[in-house]
Amino acid sequence: MTLQVYYEDSYREEKARSPHDLLQEEISLSKVLTNFVIEQKNRFLPDVDWNGLSVLELGSGRGGAGLHLARLGAKVTLVDFSPTALAQAERLYSLEGFEVETVVGDVTHPDVALGKKFDVIVDSHLLHCLTEDPDRSSFYGLVSDHLYPHGIFVSETMVHRKKLFIPDGFMFDERNVLWQMFGKWTPVRRILDSLDLEAEIGNTELKIVSFFYYAQYGFVPHRRFMEIPGEVLPASVRMVLKKNDFTQEHS
Repeated sequence: MTLQVYYEDSYREEKARSPHDLLQEEISLSKVLTNFVIEQKNRFLPDVDWNGLSVLELGSGRGGAGLHLARLGAKVTLVDFSPTALAQAERLYSLEGFEVETVVGDVTHPDVALGKKFDVIVDSHLLHCLTEDPDRSSFYGLVSDHLYPHGIFVSETMVHRKKLFIPDGFMFDERNVLWQMFGKWTPVRRILDSLDLEAEIGNTELKIVSFFYYAQYGFVPHRRFMEIPGEVLPASVRMVLKKNDFTQEHS
């Protein structure tokens, strides 16, 4: 089973759930990430009004982060490789009277083009799900291609710490890739050291404008990690990237 099939099946299993229950769940689960996005928009784009602000949520699932931002007046586009998740997102947004543009797409494909640029691009906990270097390069390229020169990319992603606990059914390799057994071993997370993450970004057309490592914040890679103490879970980096000066000159 591929990771894409796994997620699609997971969303299909929830079709029978009440839309109102799903709505409340999305609002709750995305609150922390959304608060960080709001803080960074207000910090780096204080003169851009929320009303009509263009937002792209990558790896959106049902679009919980975008929904919070739509409530502030933002115009939201969601990208995910699960058509079921996006269909559920459209239904949840309609419950609150919002229109949302949805795009079924795989951000690891270098030819993905959305035909527009955005003020804010949000990584909805997708970056650490990209386990291969070409896929990650395509992701950064998509972000750079679709940011306005003034725009910001906001991400919260898991990073390595010296001591990690890996439960049964998972393994962690020398490339910092977490594998899960789905009938066969499948790569599910790339948990880079924060210094390696900085170096990786340095090889893209983006530049770091804010980068904070949170050792005290344990990031749960999967529900089977829920009971593991935070100090032996992956740590977190919260960061903001912009186009580098060369890229802006040639936009």
